[in-house]
Amino acid sequence: MSDEPKLECVWTGTQPLVDVVLVHGLTGDARETWENGSENGFWPEWLGNELGKVSVYTLGYPASVFEKWAKKEMDIFERASNTLERLAGVGIGERPIAFVSHSLGGILTKIILRKATEGDDEDWRRVSESTKLVVFLSTPHTGAAMAMVVDVLPLASKSIKVLANEVGFLEDLNEHYRSFANGRDDLSTAVYYEKHRTNAVLVVSRESADPGVGQAPVPVDKNHADICKPTDQGDIIYLGVKRHVQKVVNTAEQSNLGALGLAQGEEYAERSTRDRRDLLEKLIDAGREHEYGVANDYQNRFARAYTRTGLLAAAREDHDILLSELESRFVMHVYLPLICKSASDEGIRDAVQKDVIDALANRPMGGTRFKATTVLSALYFLTEQCHIRWDAPE
Repeated sequence: MSDEPKLECVWTGTQPLVDVVLVHGLTGDARETWENGSENGFWPEWLGNELGKVSVYTLGYPASVFEKWAKKEMDIFERASNTLERLAGVGIGERPIAFVSHSLGGILTKIILRKATEGDDEDWRRVSESTKLVVFLSTPHTGAAMAMVVDVLPLASKSIKVLANEVGFLEDLNEHYRSFANGRDDLSTAVYYEKHRTNAVLVVSRESADPGVGQAPVPVDKNHADICKPTDQGDIIYLGVKRHVQKVVNTAEQSNLGALGLAQGEEYAERSTRDRRDLLEKLIDAGREHEYGVANDYQNRFARAYTRTGLLAAAREDHDILLSELESRFVMHVYLPLICKSASDEGIRDAVQKDVIDALANRPMGGTRFKATTVLSALYFLTEQCHIRWDAPE
């Protein structure tokens, strides 16, 4: 890869709630590490598309094999400080963070978190405080079979010697991470390790992959290089990473709902006092009375389902997440820029379809994915409940 380190945002959703940062390993690359070689095989984009409310970043940094290639490289401690400054510089730490790291990238991630925790810079500390998930893909926490590689390659760089535990700091670093993770109820650790050999060497064994905190390490039928390259969206690595990141997103959503006073759905269950007109009156005032028959059927359909979820807290919360996101998107993408600016009916209709219905259909809302027809039904329900309007204010 290029000698110039970089932090690239490869996917961002509308109003993201979580930042996902992928950190490659030895001789890795900010993009190639996470590609499986097929068309559209760059799986960080899969993650963004499926989860929706995330921004996905890949960190790239030089990590050579041979010393003669690495004379100008920072050591891994310098690299951690350099990376922290980059993260803070783009505002990472302002939202919950999920780190996904491969091999040496896991060591770098742990050093980043240690420096962030112990540093005086408040923006650096925020990175530590905001970290809610760390996924390790074949990271050697207590040493690795890389020691055999170092024996074969005496000109190995500083980076590969760290993996081999030659400098003898991995145990101390992992002790710090265990203490850091055990002291945080809001931090999860997920671990995966390879079962196939690379050039006759099992690079990271189960014992080495186990940081001693979080879930038990999960074995994967891949080698050290391929464990970070899911073959498709049914791959165990992809499913596992997505599942863990989804939990962070869910927690962030519930936190936002709580801050808005929506946790029990009380706001949407009652009509808003801002606009007392019912659905028919709103459509007539907007010149859309011809929609009323269909609109009323749709909103009644949603209202019946919404009422049935009243005794099911999780389902009710998922519906409230949909309604909250729907109201926000309608106001920001349709009402303010179009309806209030007297846009054409065609422009409004296209924006509703693209920026509201298509944007929310089949996206995770808590534990539920709502169909496009349900999103449309919810839109008319919000109209009936006086939370949105289709005509410009006088």
